[in-house]
Amino acid sequence: MDNYKTVSTSLYSARLAEPVVIEENTTTRKVLIVDLNDKKKDIGETVGITLVHQRKKRNDEWEDVESINLNSLKGGEGVKLNLDSKNTKKIYDELTKLYAYVNKEGVKYGTQEFSVVKADEIINIPQDRKTFIERLLAENYGEEVWNELISSNPDLATRLSLARIQTNRSIALDIFKENLESNNADESFWQEFFTNNDWIFGYGLNYQFLHLLEDQPDYGGRTFKGTGSQKGDYLMRTNADSHFTVLVEIKTPATKLLSYTQKEPRQVKNPRNDVWLLSSDLLGAISQIQVNCRTWSIDSQRSENTRLLEKESTFTVEPKGILIIGNTEELVKNESIVSCFESYRRNTKNPEIITFDELYKRAEYIVKNKTKVEKKANSETDEDDELPF
Repeated sequence: MDNYKTVSTSLYSARLAEPVVIEENTTTRKVLIVDLNDKKKDIGETVGITLVHQRKKRNDEWEDVESINLNSLKGGEGVKLNLDSKNTKKIYDELTKLYAYVNKEGVKYGTQEFSVVKADEIINIPQDRKTFIERLLAENYGEEVWNELISSNPDLATRLSLARIQTNRSIALDIFKENLESNNADESFWQEFFTNNDWIFGYGLNYQFLHLLEDQPDYGGRTFKGTGSQKGDYLMRTNADSHFTVLVEIKTPATKLLSYTQKEPRQVKNPRNDVWLLSSDLLGAISQIQVNCRTWSIDSQRSENTRLLEKESTFTVEPKGILIIGNTEELVKNESIVSCFESYRRNTKNPEIITFDELYKRAEYIVKNKTKVEKKANSETDEDDELPF
């Protein structure tokens, strides 16, 4: 759903005129009732939802199934509503678009119509033609229109596709920034975010471009797609004619990089001049991914894994590890701390340590320098000197 209509409920709030359909069959459906509010725009709390189960009446109108008063539940009782991964992803995608729009544009008073990507912002067409196109799309002729466009004007189709990709990346960048600034400490959020936006890794690392091969792989099991003893966040591969596996471990921007005293005021542990202790979370994560790299180096040679990987021309030779952790804001206490951390990082061969704010800067570079990055991606000789850090 790319087109939306809102109706004001107050000076600062509005409701989507139509519910967002998550799942629908002939007699029932699940929908989101969405409320927008920009009174808390500064902290990002701009979207509220009600998940409703509806059934179709005889006159083909939808009505809400009678709700249960949760206050009437007795001890040990509960209510459960299951959503499969497809429906959960749809909710996530819708909320992503709505958050990005409201956080950028705010809530306008009255009855408003908007879309994430407006047709007349991509190509300049008269209103009557625009209305005709919108009617075709509304009547589910979108695929036929798109196929005809590809056939008759492939260059325009390519430009539209690239514009949509760029818009989606801009939305993702806003979400990245919002959660970085709020210090979101939910690892599962970051793992899902990077799964949906693996382009950030694609251009974001300084040796070879990466593509996602397997999410949440098992490094000690029968195959990397099966059950094992070592669970990692991502198994990726370098992007070339021959691919080499790369292991990625995701923590959070709230994960501490430094070790602190227990007594208040808490200070960075400093046993000697210019020696600052790193956190157990950082050292533990490094050890974890090093163990995973060693385990995968052995287990990838099993015949089951070899067959699976060789089908995709993917090989394992001393697998590279990447650790995404913390925020360099923590280091700006003094130059000595920055120097100590950077010295440790540069002398750690594996994994490569990247902080969330550094990865954000690279994602920002990709979005804001699209043409320049595409040239780098297509060049075999260019270095990534212009990318941040």
